[in-house]
Amino acid sequence: MFKEIIGKSKSSEQVRAFISKASKLDWPVLLIGETGVGKEVVAWNIHHLSSRKSKPFVPVNLASIPFPLAESELFGHRKGAFTDAKEEKTGLIEDCGGGTVFLDEITECSLDLQAKLLRLLEYRELRRVGETTMRNVDARFILATNKEPLKEIKQGRLRRDLYYRINVLKLRIPALRERKEDIPLFIEKFLQELKEGFREEKRLSSKAWEKIMDYSFPGNVRELENLIRRAYIHAGGKEIKPEDISEEEEEEEEEEIPVKLFKEMVIKGQSFWQVVHRPFLQRDLNRKQVKNILSLGLKETGGSYKKLFSLFHGGEGEKDYKRFMRILKLHRLQ
Repeated sequence: MFKEIIGKSKSSEQVRAFISKASKLDWPVLLIGETGVGKEVVAWNIHHLSSRKSKPFVPVNLASIPFPLAESELFGHRKGAFTDAKEEKTGLIEDCGGGTVFLDEITECSLDLQAKLLRLLEYRELRRVGETTMRNVDARFILATNKEPLKEIKQGRLRRDLYYRINVLKLRIPALRERKEDIPLFIEKFLQELKEGFREEKRLSSKAWEKIMDYSFPGNVRELENLIRRAYIHAGGKEIKPEDISEEEEEEEEEEIPVKLFKEMVIKGQSFWQVVHRPFLQRDLNRKQVKNILSLGLKETGGSYKKLFSLFHGGEGEKDYKRFMRILKLHRLQ
């Protein structure tokens, strides 16, 4: 059964029309849109309307794979290719087996990996880590980003040649606040699913509807779904009231987070690996925030990375310092 593209707005009709067109072609697709707008749902529908529908649909969030492991995860490796390569491994792309690979957050992977993806798209072939021979690949590729591609090119985070290679079938998926006439349809769907799960029907009061329709939903459809779930659980009776609806708590201002974490390391003595590195890999911190933290430290150390390493309690030996610098270089944080 298809994951439904919900909406009666002109924008939703355009999305459905694009899916219909893209599913008939085997070309790469580029989806652009904010987090939570449904890029994976669009990709899923393209796949399941295409000639590859009987083969796997493989979603890959590139931002969730640590940079050192990304090439191995995607392309595979031979046994002994690196320290932890205890056995031969097939990558996610080969595992696709003639299906569709959905590569989300394309601007979050390294430029080196982007170059390998470009070759993959150009020649439909890949090379496993540690091997010298190329392997043919039968797959369709759909790529996505929540960033503006041309801006990312200027900032050096997206290869221009890769962008031009995938800028053929392109769709910008509008934010939920740009198609508010679709919100009631989403709410009806979510409430129906909750009714089926909990065996209890609940409806929004007129005031609750007003509160929801006045909200901008920065988290888009995903945020709306979570908001309705919370309201359904909190509601004491059959009617969901405004007080049952809790919007997402405002996040700390972007510039406040680096200062807070900087103080945790410098004043409270916590380590860089715990306070910065781990949250960054888990996507709780973005690259800009980490760079701001490093900038605060470098101001204190007069630009010395050696002193910065000590200030951030990164470790004691030369081995730890080399690891620290390698991480900064690997993630383009210097």
